[in-house]
Amino acid sequence: MSSPAPKNLARRSFDFLSSMPVAIVLLCMVALISMIGTVLEQNRPADHYLAMLGPFWYKTFAALGLYNMYDSWWFAGALVFLMLSMALALVRHGPRIWRQARPLKAPPVRAQTGGGFSLEGPATRLNADGVEHALRGLGFRELLRGVGPDGAQLVFARKGRLSKLGFFLMHGGVIVIAVGGLVTSQFGFRGVMNIPEAGADDIVYVQAGDSYRKIKLPFKVRNDAFAIDYYSTGMPSNYRSDLTLLQGEQKLASERIMVNQPLHYGGITFYQASFGDAGSPVTFVLTELSKSEFSQQTVNTNVNKTLEDALGNKVAVKELRQHNIINLSANPKQPVLRDVGPSLDVTLQSPASGTLTYRAYLAYPNMLGFARMGAQEMTYDDLGFSPADGPMMALLASYFKQLRAASNPAAAGAQRTALDAALRERGLPSGQAAALGPIIANAAAVLQRHRLPMLFALTAFTPKMYTGLQVARDPGSPMVWTGSALLMLGLIGIMYFRERRVWVSLLQNNGRTLVEACGTAGGRFDIATEALIEKLGARLNPGALPEMRPRMQLNRMEEVRP
Repeated sequence: MSSPAPKNLARRSFDFLSSMPVAIVLLCMVALISMIGTVLEQNRPADHYLAMLGPFWYKTFAALGLYNMYDSWWFAGALVFLMLSMALALVRHGPRIWRQARPLKAPPVRAQTGGGFSLEGPATRLNADGVEHALRGLGFRELLRGVGPDGAQLVFARKGRLSKLGFFLMHGGVIVIAVGGLVTSQFGFRGVMNIPEAGADDIVYVQAGDSYRKIKLPFKVRNDAFAIDYYSTGMPSNYRSDLTLLQGEQKLASERIMVNQPLHYGGITFYQASFGDAGSPVTFVLTELSKSEFSQQTVNTNVNKTLEDALGNKVAVKELRQHNIINLSANPKQPVLRDVGPSLDVTLQSPASGTLTYRAYLAYPNMLGFARMGAQEMTYDDLGFSPADGPMMALLASYFKQLRAASNPAAAGAQRTALDAALRERGLPSGQAAALGPIIANAAAVLQRHRLPMLFALTAFTPKMYTGLQVARDPGSPMVWTGSALLMLGLIGIMYFRERRVWVSLLQNNGRTLVEACGTAGGRFDIATEALIEKLGARLNPGALPEMRPRMQLNRMEEVRP
């Protein structure tokens, strides 16, 4: 007996790519990639990943290309192979399944299939017309008659043949989903826009590794207004933007967007994603403590600006906070929260004193907040008066001047003597020593304790915010949704609407008929088919009439298809 000829490489490749194990592996691979892309935020700045993962995992994930997976060549390759596997499976199995789904012209050949019954009775009651009537009552609409191999009359019934189309819906749905993913990865984008109030822009910044690429929109996006609502804790509860899309002078659309309420236009979606300071104008008083006269100057600048003097001191205006909630209770179970109002964070970089961050409160200017480089939390102290109070700062400078001039500043009475001399220098009556003495002494102790080179006092600000938009163009989204619907319909059709077949053989002899019935579901016998056959037997022998004699139960065997 000769062995079959070996398959060539093309045939083996075809069989391999169209096999179910390969399709399952590819589906699992794409699902895993999608899960990683959902858990690990995509297209964020490198500093974000470095701070979140640390140096080792940042480099590892970067080498794997996990920060921009949906635009990577290997993700596109996985989708292409998945499409190829599904398409080849359709080519390989589709014609056979399509033939099975078409209406039959003759009863299919069967072996001695089982799970049925055998019944003998008078030919006047057991005949083909009665069997067909009983089968129609059980929901069968496709009925055929034929002659069995033993000469018996054969009635064949089938229902649920359209469930075979689930194979095409399921495989076609996966192909459509993969095509939608490829279309989005090649022609879509997801980036950010930061637009200040009353500003407009048409450039979207898309993260590309450690840099950005710019995408120009066919219209401008104007931020007409931005507003924030706050919880009692000072945290934002909601924020919203009033956007207008402009093409030249023509208004294309105008809508208020909020979190989870985006604006859709021309296949592009604008999501409310973030907000921040757009360079709010601020005014603060800067006092240089390194000079004997404590020189002061009023500075008008903007948030996110950096100032530098001739000595190399850099003052960076970092953050303006409009709400600061503090807990006034020492009992953590019963907090007492209070909003202490706006504050300004300023960072001083000085060759002499290093880096310090100050926090100045508008409503509480006497409260000094500062943190040296490396400190985890702010240190707070009460100066007793505002650093913007020129006369008090001048008196404090004179007080330090008199202390330095004293032969023994630590001697008893030296501080009172220095205060009296400072009052005279500033032209103030000595009678104010009782009232001003404790305040000046406290301020001097605070400055000596912390050795701060400068003081800052916030005096005015005008908030100016920007709205942070996430902008996405997803041209493959309709295809993905369509493919998902097809996939679900296919799975439901295959799992819950199985094809069922029933054969009924009628053999007449001497005025009596021997009826044998059996059936299959999807080519196999199952419990539901057994129940169906039992119902057919009950319809053919209602009330267990005495002239009907049940015969031996048939063995359960599988259908043999040609």
